[in-house]
Amino acid sequence: MLIPRKAVGALTFILCVAGVFVFSHSIVQWSAYLFGSHAPLIPYTTHVVLFQFKETATSFAVKEITSKFFGLKKSCVHPDTRRPYILSITGGKDTSIEGLQNGISHAFVLRFSSEEERDYYVKEDPAHQAFKDAAAAMVEKTIVVDFQEGVFTNA
Repeated sequence: MLIPRKAVGALTFILCVAGVFVFSHSIVQWSAYLFGSHAPLIPYTTHVVLFQFKETATSFAVKEITSKFFGLKKSCVHPDTRRPYILSITGGKDTSIEGLQNGISHAFVLRFSSEEERDYYVKEDPAHQAFKDAAAAMVEKTIVVDFQEGVFTNA
C-alpha cells in the first residue's frame, strides 16, 4: 500500500476541503438555486380601504358592494401574466367600541407582492375602475392608506 492506513482519513479530509474551495463557486450557485437567493426580501404592499356608506344605502346595497369588492381578487387580472395578482383581500364591518370611526363603517385590506402591482390596480385595472364607478353611488367617504410591512421611514 502506498499510503499508510493512519493517513487515509487525514488525506480524505484534505481532499474534501480542497474540493470545497475549488468548487465553491458552483456550490454557491447550487445553494441559491436550491434554497433561494440571500438578497433582501421586498415586503408586501398592503392597501387599506375604509368606507363610509351613504345614509341612503340599504343593507342589500352594502352587501352587494362588499361582495363586488371581494370579487376583485379574481377579476383583477394582470395584462402581462393574465393571472390574478391580488394576493389576498380581507375586511368587514366596524365593531370598535372606541367611537373614533368618524363615520367609517367598513374596512378592507388588500395585499400585493409589489408596489408596481398596487400601482396597476389603482391607476389602470379596468375591473377596479368598474368597481369604483359602481361603489360611488353608495359610498359617502373613502380613506385609503398603503404601507409596506415593517417600513417606517424613507431611509
